[in-house]
Amino acid sequence: MQSDDRGLLITKLISIEVTSTLHHQIDDKPQCGSKMSSRKEGQETSSGKRTLSESSAEDITRTEREMWRNELSMNSESNSAQPENRKEQISSSNHPNRRLSDAVDVVLRIFLVITFFKLETMAAFKREIHQEELWLYKNPRRPDFVKGGELLFWVIVAPFLVTLLFYGFTKDRRDFRAASWAWTLALCMNVIPTSLLKITVGRPRPDYFYRCFPDGVMVLNNHTEMGWDASILDFNCTGIPSEINEGRKSFPSGHSSFAFASFGFIAYYVGAKLHAFDARGRGHTWRLCLSVIPLMIALMVAVSRTCDYHHHWQDVTFGGIIGLFAGYVSYRQYYPSIFGPDAGKPLVRWPSNRKNEYQRLKPSEEDEEQVNGGIEVRRPLLENKEQSKWY
Repeated sequence: MQSDDRGLLITKLISIEVTSTLHHQIDDKPQCGSKMSSRKEGQETSSGKRTLSESSAEDITRTEREMWRNELSMNSESNSAQPENRKEQISSSNHPNRRLSDAVDVVLRIFLVITFFKLETMAAFKREIHQEELWLYKNPRRPDFVKGGELLFWVIVAPFLVTLLFYGFTKDRRDFRAASWAWTLALCMNVIPTSLLKITVGRPRPDYFYRCFPDGVMVLNNHTEMGWDASILDFNCTGIPSEINEGRKSFPSGHSSFAFASFGFIAYYVGAKLHAFDARGRGHTWRLCLSVIPLMIALMVAVSRTCDYHHHWQDVTFGGIIGLFAGYVSYRQYYPSIFGPDAGKPLVRWPSNRKNEYQRLKPSEEDEEQVNGGIEVRRPLLENKEQSKWY
């Protein structure tokens, strides 16, 4: 790309030289049938006296020639500096702290997963149930429309397959590594707040009554004489203890948070690759549709939890917010904004020189405009901007 730009500048410079030479040759030839006065003027011009029009034309030609020569020298300097930037990016992949940072990230993710399984075995808070709200928890028990094991499988496999698909087209290993770090972080960040809120809030599920009393006969423990005016703290539940404990973990919905964390990341990733949210892809409906499909899948998983009476609508709503937040924050740790011009390009985790990297990304005033001979000239965009494969 840069060699083509230099060739274009050299061609322009040669054309200016040829045009200037032809202009002087035409002006020096006397025209046939002209008057004596014009011959005298031609002789005066050839003897060293120039008219105002010839002087202005030469000044403009000289100014254009100097401008293009300066532009050619500047572009040659930028071309010589580009290999240094490439070496800087390559050296960033071999940063001495990279392996240590990767090891810390892996250990942290493993720690979060172990903490999640530990929290799942803890007993939830026993919240009081009043008579006027008992109807909220007497819905019939239904089997899971989306089983927990199936959901766990797909929230891990789906982002892996999507990122692997893009890697098959682009062969960009750095992008595949960044995407893998991002979606694993999204899932690990999602598990802790979801599990902590479940055991801390202790809200009963819509089918909690039949978890506690499978036969439908309620047995109170030391509260029979108090009547229905008092709150019910302890039930003499006759159901399975593990199901009873799970019945007090309604808020927030784990299915909803996991679905939106995983498929929400896929929506951010695909939308950025297709430029569905920036200026390049606006007006292309298919880009937006492909980006929204993962969110629709997550939404259907969340709604199914209210259809099988395992969660209230508030549970799935707040769970979806947690998942979307975890997915977006994790995505932004490794990628720029999905609304920016560089959407979909992974960030450099370990630049060899952060100051030089900042100066390279920050445009200077000389890059915006340059003054040559008192004439303000806008420089053309000659930088080698890497275009997305999906543009």
